[in-house]
Amino acid sequence: MEIKLSSSYYRALRKFVKNNKINASNLKKALKLFEENPSHPSLRLEKLSGSKVWTIRIDKSNRIFFVWVSKTIVLLIDIDKHDKYRRY
Repeated sequence: MEIKLSSSYYRALRKFVKNNKINASNLKKALKLFEENPSHPSLRLEKLSGSKVWTIRIDKSNRIFFVWVSKTIVLLIDIDKHDKYRRY
């Protein structure tokens, strides 16, 4: 699987890292698992209702938001708290 990063994802990543809201090792682990097996149980993959946006879990409170571009390509679009998903 190919993972692409949007400019909005880069902005969110910089913000979260700068504010120490995210553990870099947890993020790397989540992305590695996602690349190897998008359905891995620890990622808690979920599709947001009424949207093309999906999320995977980084840790208890943070998620990566993404869209499937094709069967083999995903575009990461955001990192945020789990409860912020309603904007998508």
